[in-house]
Amino acid sequence: MPSIKFLGKTPRKVLPVFYVLDTSGSMEGERIAALNKAMEETTWALSQQAEKNADALVKIAVLEFNSSCQWVQPEGPEDMEDFIWSDLSAGGMTDVGRALKELDDKLSPDKFLQSDTGVCLPVIIFMTDGYATDNYKKALEQIRKNKWFVHGTKVGFAIGDNPDIAMIADVVGDSAAVIYTEDMEKFASQLKFVTATASQLCSISRTSAEKVTGSSVVERAVAEEVISDEEIPKDVPYTPMSEDLEEFGDDYDSFFDADFSGE
Repeated sequence: MPSIKFLGKTPRKVLPVFYVLDTSGSMEGERIAALNKAMEETTWALSQQAEKNADALVKIAVLEFNSSCQWVQPEGPEDMEDFIWSDLSAGGMTDVGRALKELDDKLSPDKFLQSDTGVCLPVIIFMTDGYATDNYKKALEQIRKNKWFVHGTKVGFAIGDNPDIAMIADVVGDSAAVIYTEDMEKFASQLKFVTATASQLCSISRTSAEKVTGSSVVERAVAEEVISDEEIPKDVPYTPMSEDLEEFGDDYDSFFDADFSGE
């Protein structure tokens, strides 16, 4: 019988963390610099946390969008131990619909959610400082048919002095899961806290009763005084999405056996 030290690590389900980041022209200057700083600090902290995570293998994928959109990791989510942040630059329009369409396409077991050991519900962080310059509604309607998106943990960041908070709330499906800040220094600490908290909670969540929502992550950030209550938008009109998990039972294994292709 082999020694325990030769048995290797216990297989872990993959926990994908997706960032959908606005790099349009309005982000030029202080905002793109703040975003790059925030992502560098956040991904470093996440890599340190991922090393100690015995429950899930954390992987990261970044989708930047402007007049077009592109993945920083075109081959799919990358292991945190291999990830190195490279600064993004700003320019172009704010094609939110194009980004949602691309995200919808990749949120599939046939594409970015491939794993022999299983995949946890994804963490999705959406950030913009402005208004969509395309018709995002059609793409949002389509991605809301993708159960990986609907049931994932989604948090929105509305930054700067004129973001479309209602649109961001629409995308994440809950105004209580949106953080609005004009303070670019605070943005870095907020993004880092939200990412670390969401990935930690999603790693250990095993039942529908324990499902981690974006609003619950934001509530914890308020409790820890990382964000203030004033930074949670109030009375914002948005279209909520259904997140009923009852059909999958209490065990997430039945959830992952379902067809979540989004088709």
